[in-house]
Amino acid sequence: MRFLILTILVGGFCPGYSQSYQQVAGFSYVEKVTGSSAELPVIIAFHFSSSKPIDAIAEYDSLKVPVRIIAPRGNFRKRDGYSYFPADYYTKDSLTQMTLSRQTLDSIAVFVKAIGEKYKTKPIVAGFSQGGDLSFLLAVYYPGLIQAAFPFAGFIHHQRWDDATKHAQKSVPIYIYQGDADKIVAVDFSRKEVAALKPYFAISITTYPGLGHDFSPAMMRDYADAMRRIIRQK
Repeated sequence: MRFLILTILVGGFCPGYSQSYQQVAGFSYVEKVTGSSAELPVIIAFHFSSSKPIDAIAEYDSLKVPVRIIAPRGNFRKRDGYSYFPADYYTKDSLTQMTLSRQTLDSIAVFVKAIGEKYKTKPIVAGFSQGGDLSFLLAVYYPGLIQAAFPFAGFIHHQRWDDATKHAQKSVPIYIYQGDADKIVAVDFSRKEVAALKPYFAISITTYPGLGHDFSPAMMRDYADAMRRIIRQK
């Protein structure tokens, strides 16, 4: 589904999409603007591992409301794309992964803060897989910078759950979406994660039968509806 959406977006007319990179706080990014107002809601869309910002922008084409989508590029090359974590990140032990992910998180937080200040708004953060991990971590450790988080097939390490509870807050909703046939992020793990963190965060999970590590039309409808509700409340 991700690649079908991308084909439609690239192959057809895509108003407001800038393919030239801009630079803020150590990250390059592209943006798509669907509206004429200078005070548009902002979604920061994180791409998945070894992909590119255009992939992330394509995943929100179903939103269909005036919005500014900012897609930062990971700073590490990986295969034909980029990664927010070092290319060999997934070969490391859990402790090393947590250290590396925290380093990336702290640098991404600087970027998110700069974008918020530039456009005078608190953005929604969202992302698939690795991008979902970052969205999730931002909601836990930097809730003051964002309005809501949408981790798609993302998670945080279970070793981090106890530390996460020390940062308890329910002001920033966390909406997890994933397939129940996901072989990369097991749905049972995600359900346990939500159960462990729910007393401390405004967190929910929506799952989709038979869906693997991917999007589906039903998922896209659901998250688009939730995002539109948040945007209209602003």
